[in-house]
Amino acid sequence: MVVKVKLEGLNIVRARGKWYVYVRDTKEKLLVGFEGSRADLDKRMAMPDFIAKYNSRRVRDLRRTYPDGTLGALVEWYENECPKYQSLAEATKNDYTKAFKYLRPEFDYALADITQADLYDIRDKCAKEKWPRFADKMISALSSMFTQAVKRKKMLGNPALGIDKCHKADPNANREWRKNEWDYVAANAPAHLLTPMMIARHAGYRGQTVVKLRWNDYQPDPRFGKCFRIITAKNKELVWIPATDELQAYLDKLDRPALNICTRADGTPWESEVQMQTSVSHYLRDLEEAGHIGGGTTLHGLRTTYAADLKRSGAETGDVAAALGDKSERMGAHYTRHVENEAKVIRAFEGKKKR
Repeated sequence: MVVKVKLEGLNIVRARGKWYVYVRDTKEKLLVGFEGSRADLDKRMAMPDFIAKYNSRRVRDLRRTYPDGTLGALVEWYENECPKYQSLAEATKNDYTKAFKYLRPEFDYALADITQADLYDIRDKCAKEKWPRFADKMISALSSMFTQAVKRKKMLGNPALGIDKCHKADPNANREWRKNEWDYVAANAPAHLLTPMMIARHAGYRGQTVVKLRWNDYQPDPRFGKCFRIITAKNKELVWIPATDELQAYLDKLDRPALNICTRADGTPWESEVQMQTSVSHYLRDLEEAGHIGGGTTLHGLRTTYAADLKRSGAETGDVAAALGDKSERMGAHYTRHVENEAKVIRAFEGKKKR
């Protein structure tokens, strides 16, 4: 006999036939990739090991106070009183919260005793217990906090500065989409997933901007018909971007059930960038498994596709950066370096033809 226990504060998601159970507030994973019916899931969640894991987070003394001059006291100050923290994007705050949660066993550590060697030790331990990218984000969270602490004389220096990354980023992680891939998705994706992809493809916005984009950001323009005027989420820059004819034709046919342009299937706004990104990613992976598109397509890869299209149309690197809403010309080069390489290969083979 299975005793039914009421478990509160959980987010239960089914994706590609598998169940995932998270703590709603902290996004902590309690169960990953469970296969079976909802009744099977309920039985699994009533088992002693799951109940123990669920309860373990509740018995932690999260309201414990730490003496001044300790890591725990600094985290408390940073999250609740530091203006810089309040200005961070929600996705960044979520990353920092997860990092500080991992560091909780170290909260009694005196700030004056923290050395860079100590941080390397805990980073390496974190990379093994979690994964390398999480460890790097943890160091970023500490460095951001320590920088603010130094400015207020809470610390003499920032021991997190200059720490090497342990995660080796894949330079092709957000590759350009091939034409046949985009054509298939554009013709077959459901509207609630196609809309953010259309905007990323034809306006080049990051996911954190796409999810917040509103209809009043989509405005008449005397030269191009329609445009977007927004302050980007990452750079806080006022950016004007013409809406392409393809994007105008698509958006002008959409219903407007909410102030936000991008909504879920039920017409309500996405709860977060992560929720939108995850839904798009699951859809793309399903298409990949079915053989309709290649591996490695992402929502952010459509930003690369947008930049590459501009570059191939003759735009200079600085122009591409401006169209991406980036301050640095370096970012224009980052998104189009493969196009530059293609041009070199073309010149090499054209020279061979002339011989």
